[in-house]
Amino acid sequence: MNGQRILVTGASSGLGRAACERLAQDGATVLACARREERLLELSKRWPTIEPHVLDVSDAAAVDTFCAALGPLDAAILNAGVTEVGPFTNGTAERDAQLIATNATANTHLARGLRRPLQGGRLIFVGSMAGMVPLPYQAVYSGTKAFLHHFALALREEWAGEVSVGVFAPGGIRTEMTDVAALKTLDSHLADVGEVADALLAFTASTRALSVPGGANRAAATLSRVVPRSWAAKLMERVYRED
Repeated sequence: MNGQRILVTGASSGLGRAACERLAQDGATVLACARREERLLELSKRWPTIEPHVLDVSDAAAVDTFCAALGPLDAAILNAGVTEVGPFTNGTAERDAQLIATNATANTHLARGLRRPLQGGRLIFVGSMAGMVPLPYQAVYSGTKAFLHHFALALREEWAGEVSVGVFAPGGIRTEMTDVAALKTLDSHLADVGEVADALLAFTASTRALSVPGGANRAAATLSRVVPRSWAAKLMERVYRED
């Protein structure tokens, strides 16, 4: 990644922040995008090659302005995302709309705006195992990630020869997003964010279509191709309900 110019969304915390730091260590110039300016400024002070860009990816007008001003990019990692854990009936229409706007609509809009800057480069969508295996009690989140997987792989074929598109699908990661009471009993199953960031960068440097980091996750992804999804959903409902 030395000398490359790489954009990362969701850069102020979790996997996005870890990816920015590792890219900076590798000598890349990183365009770190997120809503929280203080965190971005703190990150850029530690790493001079990280450029802070305050951007709400769900703001279509702001995304258009940002993309129009971009110069050439070697890669973009679209990592921004939000989740909600709990019964669907406990949620609200406003929260559902926020999840869909951030996880699905914003990434679709960004992809369109980044096509020109990324000519000859690499576009990575950070999906999730939740996009491959239905997750009760994270129904809207799971649905948005399933959309992202299909969208990215379809776009990969449309843009072949122009932009190399890939989907990175980790399982649960130990970050702020998973630091909620509903997931405390699953904490031992969450992956280290640094290890996942290393896998993300290795995938970004490749031309592969899909990466599922972690042996257990890869086994589950393989099973998802042969086991009916209705069975997988029943199993995950039991796990989440008991925990």
